[in-house]
Amino acid sequence: MLRVEMTSTAFRGEEGEGNLEECRAFAEQCNWDFGVQLHNTARADEITRLAETGVRLSAHGPLNAPFNWNLAGEHQEAVRASIAENVELFRRLGIDMAVFHGFFMTDEPVPAFGHGRSYDECMSEILRPELLWKSGCRLNGNFFDLPEFLQRRSRVRENLAWITREYPDVTFCIENDFPAYGAGNALSETAVALKHPLCVDSSHLWMSCRLYGRDFLTEARKFFSSGMVRMLHLHASKYDDSYPLENWSDGHLPLTYPNRMGLPQFVAAAINAGVGCIVLEIVHGSVSDLQCLASWLG
Repeated sequence: MLRVEMTSTAFRGEEGEGNLEECRAFAEQCNWDFGVQLHNTARADEITRLAETGVRLSAHGPLNAPFNWNLAGEHQEAVRASIAENVELFRRLGIDMAVFHGFFMTDEPVPAFGHGRSYDECMSEILRPELLWKSGCRLNGNFFDLPEFLQRRSRVRENLAWITREYPDVTFCIENDFPAYGAGNALSETAVALKHPLCVDSSHLWMSCRLYGRDFLTEARKFFSSGMVRMLHLHASKYDDSYPLENWSDGHLPLTYPNRMGLPQFVAAAINAGVGCIVLEIVHGSVSDLQCLASWLG
């Protein structure tokens, strides 16, 4: 049975409860295993409220933590303590699947955005100008052959293996990164080399392919053919060649939003490769997004 989830941001506000029930009912009609992925900005009261609905939950970690889990950093004590705290929460909530960003080219603590702080505000604290595409731009350059990068990639792989041994009851997927601020898990060869379950984010990959001159669907199939992709973060991006590269950003738009990504083909390639979990990571997602996905799946 295909596992289809929506991010918890879709169920905030006065209409959140009704939206959840409408989405849940449609997913049941499709015979999907429906769930909600707790967004990394979810507050404790939001987590409690969603848990009380009885819907199955997964997590975008870290939850309720001040820093991201940077497995590429030299010192891992604080990261491991934070993961342990989250796993305790996961077990209380019956969460068996989580996703996180875990590869940053720094040894400094990486602030977790949300809770009043934006992505750019947090990530600018670890900005290293020498790793960027050009001066004054947040986008990454091509640093994938640097000895430092290779050393950090090896460290990430070792720490992922530790997580798997320590917490076999939770599948931790590491996500491909939006290629900015020195986030290092942008391309298929890096992600596959980690030898660990992966989450592929559609708009992050779309941005990486634009930045590094790769074909989106070809790169996606390289991820999928590895057999390690367990989860999709699916959403549309408005960006195309009409936007200057330095003005590109993330997606998180409804699946029906006009775009040039080829998302139906992207989803078909994932399903054909056996990817079993699709998360609609759409900020204001609704049943119309589920209906669109159903039309693509036939």
